[in-house]
Amino acid sequence: MGWFFRQDITRKELIAERTESWERQSGETIVQSECLANCFRGGGFSGVLWAVWQRRFIRDGEDVEPRQRWITCDLIQYRRDSGWGYKDMDESMGPYYYSCPLKYLELVPIDEHGGNADWRRQVIEHHERKREKLRSQAIIV
Repeated sequence: MGWFFRQDITRKELIAERTESWERQSGETIVQSECLANCFRGGGFSGVLWAVWQRRFIRDGEDVEPRQRWITCDLIQYRRDSGWGYKDMDESMGPYYYSCPLKYLELVPIDEHGGNADWRRQVIEHHERKREKLRSQAIIV
């Protein structure tokens, strides 16, 4: 996927739009996609929007398929001539971004919902390096 930009939206509005849960009717089945958790990691003009999604397929008040969960990674960026935009990815694409909260990996167990084991290993290593850096800085002070 490429980038999608809009001049008529703020970063806050874009994040709200990208994490808005939705429901659709497909024949007799209701399809619900719900954002269970999200966070933005970055600065004033760019960053990464992490989110955990769950999708349900419901008929007569009962799930008719197993619930699906996945982690998304939207790159968010501001361009002066284009406004705010995003590039959407998910875990299966192995994005080169590793600041995904560890809690999100727990919300989407790989043995139950699938996922990218190599990318998850790199996320865990990223957080370990970050913790080690904080520990070493604390020792110096």
